[in-house]
Amino acid sequence: MKILFLGCGDYARPSLRALKEAGYAPELVITKPDAPRGRGRKIYPAEIRLEAEELELPFAQPEDVHAPEFLDKLRGMQPDIAVVVSYGVIMKPELIDLPAKGCINAHASILPAYRGAAPIEHAMREGCAETGITIMRIIEKLDAGDIMMVERTPIGDRETAGALRERMAELSGKVLVDALKVIEKGEDKYTPQDESKASHAPSINKPDGVISWDKPAIEIDRLVRAMTPKPGAQTRLGAKRFIVIEAEVEEDLYGMGMPGALMSAGEEGIRVCTGKDLLRIIRIKPDNGRNMSAGEFVRGHPIPPDARFT
Repeated sequence: MKILFLGCGDYARPSLRALKEAGYAPELVITKPDAPRGRGRKIYPAEIRLEAEELELPFAQPEDVHAPEFLDKLRGMQPDIAVVVSYGVIMKPELIDLPAKGCINAHASILPAYRGAAPIEHAMREGCAETGITIMRIIEKLDAGDIMMVERTPIGDRETAGALRERMAELSGKVLVDALKVIEKGEDKYTPQDESKASHAPSINKPDGVISWDKPAIEIDRLVRAMTPKPGAQTRLGAKRFIVIEAEVEEDLYGMGMPGALMSAGEEGIRVCTGKDLLRIIRIKPDNGRNMSAGEFVRGHPIPPDARFT
């Protein structure tokens, strides 16, 4: 099959690698243009461009993937199928219909749940026991196409979104290869999504990581894991902002403290009262500071007895 690959970011790299290693090397790898990053706004090469170069695959970085001249180039290639992983562009019919067998997408949730840009973070924050990779046919509506294949995976009790994302990226490559084998044999079948069960997972931004201490500790713990490594679960102690990197839930035997109040602070952690039970902070990062253990933090930052996280 003549395959087009459309993807962006580190998340898509394992999928591209898996296709090449399985004998499904794309005819063309399409990614976004190189872009400025960081405080210095230095131009860095796109991650998928780097992967394509390493795998010795041809690539293109169009400013507009729907530009008529670029679509003409793709038509001239007569592709059989397009594979999309984390490309971040709503594809228009003129691109969707261009490959003979259409376009498939590997989405990081069990559709129709968590359509959108941040399915991993939303599933973790909401306490899902499992997630998965769904291979679906792309249509113009976001993540709403018919489903071909689903591979499920559990979400670990202590897993962060960053760790789960790495696992899902590798799983995505495996499932895509399985899907292409089925498609190549002409045995692919598709099931419409149940719209009544659809939910959405929009992009995660800094305000989404703000900790509300009046919520139960188990919800705050899930928030911490879902916001790690980005954008971070944020709180304030006095005038200073902190990011909670790692925490655990502990039973509150007395339930006397106000949400956000410190129950204790020492080498074993910083225990904070919540709406239900205690959250023991294990690792914390001061704003513009480094990631450190709670013990390190307490030794370097004396905390008054009446202190309260807000």
